Amino acid sequence: MNQPLFTAPNIALTALDAEADAKSYAAWTQDSRFIPFVMESKPPHPLSEAQAKKMLEETLKEADEKRTSFWFGIRTLDESELLGIVTLYWVDWGNRAVQMDLMMKDLDGFGKISAKETLALMQNYVFNEINMHSLHISTPEYNKGLAKTLTGLGFVEEVRRREARYRFGKRWDVLHYGILASEWKK
Repeated sequence: MNQPLFTAPNIALTALDAEADAKSYAAWTQDSRFIPFVMESKPPHPLSEAQAKKMLEETLKEADEKRTSFWFGIRTLDESELLGIVTLYWVDWGNRAVQMDLMMKDLDGFGKISAKETLALMQNYVFNEINMHSLHISTPEYNKGLAKTLTGLGFVEEVRRREARYRFGKRWDVLHYGILASEWKK
């Protein structure tokens, strides 16, 4: 009760703004160190600022119309810098289950306090605000920072898709983590 819904000691979750955030997102897509941590199955490619703006506009419009996804910007407390994006991209209202994705601009960010605070805020939002039963997230096994952060927040490895990701000249498992509302409340 009375917990801040979108702020933590070091970060704030905000609305994404296609106009204002396109430049940051386009820059991330042009950083080859960022690409391996994006979980999309489409081939990665750099986006111009105009392409990033169009993609964000279309994505946010669809999210608003269908209400099956929610997008949040992860920002510094003064909201001056976009640190990442967290998405509830597959909201299954009937089964009260949701899939989440986390993108951080700083690749070391997956193991930092900003990622931990983001995930903790999302757990509170998912279980208390939109009343879901389960929350799930996937990550390639080489993202050790995110795996450690997830397990520290009570997520458990539920599925391991063997050699499902090809990066850095080899095959990697993709790990699917989840947490139930009852587990989170403990």
